[in-house]
Amino acid sequence: MREYRAKRSTLVFTLGFLGVLTLLTIFGVFFAEPRLFFVAFLLVLAWRWKQILKTPVKIQVKDDDTIEFRGLIGRVELSPDRINRVMRVGKGYWVEYPEGSLNVYGNMEGLEDFLSYLKSANPALEVKPFTWLQQR
Repeated sequence: MREYRAKRSTLVFTLGFLGVLTLLTIFGVFFAEPRLFFVAFLLVLAWRWKQILKTPVKIQVKDDDTIEFRGLIGRVELSPDRINRVMRVGKGYWVEYPEGSLNVYGNMEGLEDFLSYLKSANPALEVKPFTWLQQR
């Protein structure tokens, strides 16, 4: 079994920054005007918290070639042939599969090894950079 983990510094920075932003927004809801702006921004932050907590912090390739993407909340298990496409988006990756997609931190330890494993396990897999004008 192979395992790839997100760097602790990335997690601390991401969760810390989002936590401070959330606290400032909650402070704005109670003590600043216009309150409606801060309430709307708080809803956006709630959506972003959900996305960040679902982002895989650990990827495990099991002995039966099943890949488990484990976030702080939830996990997704896939076989390599079910992954349609991997796109480089900024410093991270976006993994598409038939039921949805996952964001993966780009600075995970050993991520290049994982991507080469995916490409060898699924030769039809596309690994390419994201462009706005790409065809589906």
